[in-house]
Amino acid sequence: MFHLPAKKSLGQHFLIDPNIHQRIVDVLSPKPEDVAIEIGPGTGLLTRHLLQSPLGKLIAFELDKRAVPELREMFSNEGHRFEVREQDFLECTLSKISQEAEKKLRVIGNIPYYITSPILFKLIDEREAVRDAVLLVQREVAERLTAKPRTKAYGIPTVLANFFGEVTLLFRAPRGAFRPAPTVDSALVRIDFSRDFFMRMDKVRPPEFDETAFRKLVRALFAMRRKTIRNNLKAFVSPEILRRLEDSSLSLFLNARAEELSIEDFLELSSLI
Repeated sequence: MFHLPAKKSLGQHFLIDPNIHQRIVDVLSPKPEDVAIEIGPGTGLLTRHLLQSPLGKLIAFELDKRAVPELREMFSNEGHRFEVREQDFLECTLSKISQEAEKKLRVIGNIPYYITSPILFKLIDEREAVRDAVLLVQREVAERLTAKPRTKAYGIPTVLANFFGEVTLLFRAPRGAFRPAPTVDSALVRIDFSRDFFMRMDKVRPPEFDETAFRKLVRALFAMRRKTIRNNLKAFVSPEILRRLEDSSLSLFLNARAEELSIEDFLELSSLI
């Protein structure tokens, strides 16, 4: 380990509890054939635990110029098994890395709070290149990702993450496990992109399914959370389509709010529109 004062501008809160490091690696359960991406290795504590596992290769993305040479020096004996890139994870192309590795990637990281949403949506966008993601996030984010309908936490991230993958909240990490300690607790979540909604429901993905339209619909219906679906749809569909919905079996949905709909409801509404 090397000393690295945390930079507030990078949202750094280094995880220093070795027991939690090991629990994270246990959850990932790396295999010799796996290629993993670590987002923001920082001082390399989790990196060290990952490289002590049977993991085949680890590619770390680090923005902090101070940390990059230290990480390279610390793990120089790993050879081609470890690579650190001084690059923003949000700017990398996961499909290219996956193609070069000839396999889907496993993503892991202690995620800075201020870029959690962009990272989540990047993983959803590039999920064809990702097998799963094991992420330490703010506890509130973890609760949103695993929220149930008719709760305040249920929203766009819940629906999309659990439609395109399967989210599991694994365990909570107290703020005292970090340096400097954040003002909130964290939690570890796993998003399994090999188990999307269609697979879990044992359904075949309809050939006419429009992923872009589905995502736009989910965002439109949550645009104003307190408005009914009918009112949010007015800005999204034509009056003709709205009249068709009024006469369909989904007419009862129109007086509800988005947070009351299950993922299956969103899919049914999207298919009809």
